[in-house]
Amino acid sequence: MSEKVMTMTEPRPAKPRGKGSGAADAALLFDEPGPRGRILIAIGSVVAVLGIAALAAVVLYRLDLAGQLDYPKWRYFLGQSVVSQLLEAAGTTLTLGGVAAVLTFPLGIALGWLRLLDNRPIRWLVGLWIDAMRAVPMLLLVYFFLLVVPRFATISDFWKLALPIVMCTSATTAEVFRSGVRALDRGQTEAAWALGMTPSLTMRLILAPQALRLMLPTLVTQMVTIIKGTTLAYVLAYPELMYRGSTMIGQAKIDAHLSVFFQTYVIIAVLYIIVNWSLGALARYIEARTR
Repeated sequence: MSEKVMTMTEPRPAKPRGKGSGAADAALLFDEPGPRGRILIAIGSVVAVLGIAALAAVVLYRLDLAGQLDYPKWRYFLGQSVVSQLLEAAGTTLTLGGVAAVLTFPLGIALGWLRLLDNRPIRWLVGLWIDAMRAVPMLLLVYFFLLVVPRFATISDFWKLALPIVMCTSATTAEVFRSGVRALDRGQTEAAWALGMTPSLTMRLILAPQALRLMLPTLVTQMVTIIKGTTLAYVLAYPELMYRGSTMIGQAKIDAHLSVFFQTYVIIAVLYIIVNWSLGALARYIEARTR
């Protein structure tokens, strides 16, 4: 009898969570719609699709009336010289963004590490720098390197833009790293200290690797911010996509007597969307792999 009682009172093992556990959790949080609710959702979806289609039709009609859909204006961008200019400008943009990212991520991690130190003066100074860089507009820093820094030192146009991007985005990266470390279980730090490990050794061997693994998708997403920040090179007349687009508009008026303002920036927007969407897809892939 006692064996039966013990068997009945033993806790049951937890069932493993399968692929459908997310849907089950959602069903617990939200009531499934009934027949009438499903009909209303279907009607709302159809109305939304029809509304978007009608809006798109109106926009295309207005563009056609303005002559923005004329084939010669779009055919201009199939020319070999125009394509080569766009590819060269895209390469310049990616190079600028890549160099800024290579400098941003180590600097941001170092700043986040310093802000976690027990040394109060260092932590306060680093926190002041991070807060200042997060508050100051990037364009203001670009003007600082464009107008003020050349009075004291010689600096190329490339670094006049790369350094402001690094300064702003490294501050955000530092906060991401600090949040990643703070999200870890406090018991790991206490266990490491109990084993005689120093705080710096604990950070280097235990906390930092886990925080980097958690923040890796966010770091990839930061690349989107960096790529968009390269558009400020327009202020410096640096030949990235935005500035190259403005020169191509004037070139089309002279060479082909065409006004391609709308077409130019649509194509440039598509190029930015392709690059940033690819980075977002990479971030989602890394996040799925690191779960």
